[in-house]
Amino acid sequence: MRFGINLFGVWKELEKDPAAFCRKVRAFGYRYLEPCIVLGKRAEGMPEQFIDEDTLAALAETAKEAGLTIEAAHAAIPDETKAPELLQHFAKTYGIRQFVFGVPAELTEEGAAAYADKLVSWAEAAGQAGAELLLHNGGADVAARIGGMSVYEYVLHRCGGKVFAEPDAGWMMYGNGDGEGGEDPEAFLWRNKDYIHAFHYKDFAENPDGTWRHCEIGTGVVDMVAMFQFSRAAEVVQYADQDVFADVMGELESVGKRLQRMQDVRDNSRSILCIFNTETGTKEVLRTFDHVIEAPNWLKDGDTLIYNADGKIFRYSISRDEETQVDTGFCVHCNNDHVLSPDETEIAVSHHGENGISAIYRIPLAGGEPVRITGTDMHSFLHGWSPDGKELAFCGFRMKDGAMKVDVITVPADGGEEKNLTGGCSFNDGPEYAPDGKKVWFISTRSGLMQVWKMNRDGSCPEQMTFEDQNNWFGHVSPDGKKVVNISYSKDGLDPNQHLPNMDVSLWLMNEDGTDRKKILDFFGGQGSINVNSWAPDSRRFAYVEYELLHK
Repeated sequence: MRFGINLFGVWKELEKDPAAFCRKVRAFGYRYLEPCIVLGKRAEGMPEQFIDEDTLAALAETAKEAGLTIEAAHAAIPDETKAPELLQHFAKTYGIRQFVFGVPAELTEEGAAAYADKLVSWAEAAGQAGAELLLHNGGADVAARIGGMSVYEYVLHRCGGKVFAEPDAGWMMYGNGDGEGGEDPEAFLWRNKDYIHAFHYKDFAENPDGTWRHCEIGTGVVDMVAMFQFSRAAEVVQYADQDVFADVMGELESVGKRLQRMQDVRDNSRSILCIFNTETGTKEVLRTFDHVIEAPNWLKDGDTLIYNADGKIFRYSISRDEETQVDTGFCVHCNNDHVLSPDETEIAVSHHGENGISAIYRIPLAGGEPVRITGTDMHSFLHGWSPDGKELAFCGFRMKDGAMKVDVITVPADGGEEKNLTGGCSFNDGPEYAPDGKKVWFISTRSGLMQVWKMNRDGSCPEQMTFEDQNNWFGHVSPDGKKVVNISYSKDGLDPNQHLPNMDVSLWLMNEDGTDRKKILDFFGGQGSINVNSWAPDSRRFAYVEYELLHK
């Protein structure tokens, strides 16, 4: 995902050694820098953090060398008569795509309308150069009111969708100080979802005497998980905007790790188990769960689905609307990668052991003792069982030439020597056998974005099957071998090798040869929706899971 740092609070640290600073923050997982810049001639009394054009040019080059991007900047324009041409110049010359402005707290209703009109005119000029304007809040403009609405939100709405928002969660809670006049940022975010194009983290902690102080992001009063889940769903860049530090680089690293760890968070999620009929183009809701269920498989009886929830495996009868737990022995930390044997007497699961490593086990579907198939202490995520029952195919994390590679690997169904089918080429995942056993369908980033591929069972003759400018995951082949369904993410909302939960996704359908490809459904889902083959035995329907994020 896309994380960045606003440079206002860290500018003195950056100035010491810009190249070293950029290399370090890139290593911490950040990808974007958001400077504060002066468009035009600098005015007296401006904070030193607002840099001139020459400094921006040098910083942009240094950032690029470290693998960082500058596409947003907080902007000041001392000579507003030149605003349109300056916005276009900085957009074209330095690739700035988002110019961020504040909102004066003292605005009256008449003043707010005039300010909004000015911003809209600037936005129209910036738009001619491929850029947009965003509004950033402080605390005072959230506490101040016009007609019962904060000045910040009033101006945002007054811009009529021509100017967008970069809310700061910390300042929004802080208000005029100690939380007075502030508001819940989670409610604000979802209420204004369509306006928000970037997001700022700032945090405050409460002192024993009731006053508030700046603190490390994620250690104070701001609900960082709620903020993250919104930002992930909205697919916006998330900027750490901390103003006060005890240890600048140490805290930036800590916040970066915290953001990385939250990428799979899915608190307050509800699951909706569905069936989609490819002939009628309609969906049927089977049941809603107040927790996360994932990755339905469909048994040949046409009435039973298998899925995982809370690390366990469950059977679900469609006709009886009845759920029962499968006895998986000590495998009670199963993830969403599980498949059935061709004769459906066994289930193979990917189970996280005490060391946190996902390994593959076979278990009688009627219940019994698990048998471990993969022997290495590196991740193995199961996706396919060959139609002849002799082989398992999985996504394996393995060391090669001193680096971790992610490949399609096969292993005898009883365990034994592994065979790498993709040879350390890019990121490869989701292997699944065609019904006749001759082909293996998989996904790969070898052409840039994640796309659906197929190859011969021995790994030869790989062929790309999807080509959209989006990330296509998990191609599942119908039992009759004629259709393939897959789930798709946007191009920029996450990295090509990520399939995260609780995002806007779509399902696509095509013929086995790639023809007649079309989108069939948009929904809120992602990780867990359709990780494994979930086609019904009639090859007309498949099961999948939609998710609902509960929020304020």
